[in-house]
Amino acid sequence: MGIKEILKLERPLLILLIGVLLSHLGTYMVMPMLPIILKVDAGLTLVQIGTILASIAIAFQFGSILGGVLADRIGRRFIIGLGALISAVGSIGFGFFSSYVLFLSMAVTMGLGTGLNAPSTKAAIAALASSETQTTAFSMRGVAANIGTGIAGLIIFFLIAGSSKMIFYIAGVIYLVLAVKSWVLLPKNCGSASCPIIPSGAYREALKNKPFLVFSLVSIFIWALYAQLSLALPLIATVILPEPKNVALIWTINSLIVISSQGMITKKVIDRIQPLSALGVGVLFITVGITSLYFSSAFFHLVISGAIFVIGEMLILPTIDSTISQLSKAEMIGLFFALANVVSGLGEAGGKSIGGRLLGVGEEASPLPWIVFGVTGVSLFLIVMYLKSWEPIRKSLENAAKKDNKPKHAPRVSIEPAQFRSHPFNSWEPEVFFRKKTRTE
Repeated sequence: MGIKEILKLERPLLILLIGVLLSHLGTYMVMPMLPIILKVDAGLTLVQIGTILASIAIAFQFGSILGGVLADRIGRRFIIGLGALISAVGSIGFGFFSSYVLFLSMAVTMGLGTGLNAPSTKAAIAALASSETQTTAFSMRGVAANIGTGIAGLIIFFLIAGSSKMIFYIAGVIYLVLAVKSWVLLPKNCGSASCPIIPSGAYREALKNKPFLVFSLVSIFIWALYAQLSLALPLIATVILPEPKNVALIWTINSLIVISSQGMITKKVIDRIQPLSALGVGVLFITVGITSLYFSSAFFHLVISGAIFVIGEMLILPTIDSTISQLSKAEMIGLFFALANVVSGLGEAGGKSIGGRLLGVGEEASPLPWIVFGVTGVSLFLIVMYLKSWEPIRKSLENAAKKDNKPKHAPRVSIEPAQFRSHPFNSWEPEVFFRKKTRTE
């Protein structure tokens, strides 16, 4: 992607992409260090820490649903800014308060804010991009997200001393800048496009799709396993690293791996094998990445575990999105992805809650949590391999492959926190329900 393509983007799109960078910068100023601060400074138990992280994920889902409804009626600019403002309150609140109940309330506040912000931003990018710049805009969204994530790790490493609560105030300021920027610089309402409303009965149609429902059920458990790294890795860092804040560099390294390798992984692996085979291999990689944390005794070991995990991540995220696009009805693909986003949030929330309890049991170097993670991963691999030959899903994927407007490649999406996942943008994805877009190459 060249500079000329980027410069073709309309001014509102560039503003939105800067917003994506800022939102990820703010989020990753907080998330890698939050478990460490809650454990070391606040003295919370691992169960309490897991519950707080799960609350962020749950609140995000409610925020996403509420944001989608309000953005259609009030306008995306206002909701994007409001979400950033609420996120700022939650982030700054983490720095001010010291009790579990208040931390929990700030987690809900922050999750609600990001839930309002992220989906509205995606919808605004889709609505404001011209047919010539749609693919570039969504590709740049992933790049902007990873740049923000990488910069956050560097800021924590070079500028923040110890497990300072200063990161919460810095993140709060970043969110405030995002809110003001959005309200001042973005166009009103939905720009020149009309604000779509989900038609009645659409959800009922989606819930009749048996292959999609079964795949979503399995996906909940995959997301629950996926969520363990962001919980376990910072907590392991408090034990084995003399300076736990250095764990933020691992997210920077992971972002660099994604930026440099996602295209190759997609082209050399995902495009060449059956989607569920790629998903199964990805599950094995994240399982090895998570369980290998048990043997970590130095920063280098944490980096290796993170790198193994992110290889699986690069296989899983595009493949899940691609499979959902194949299992869905083309005229309702936006709705299917909205439901898939809820599924990922439920899995993440449940995973962090259960993971916190397991790690609490295994605080005394017990292998129990890691055995559970390993057995869960292998079991999920076997289930995914079974689904590969399960008749309803197999037929759905085969029928989708015969469609004239099928995606030519599995979507290239960025690796991000689950609540900020980039859904695929390919030649058959309508962003407005029941209205098919002109194909883009």
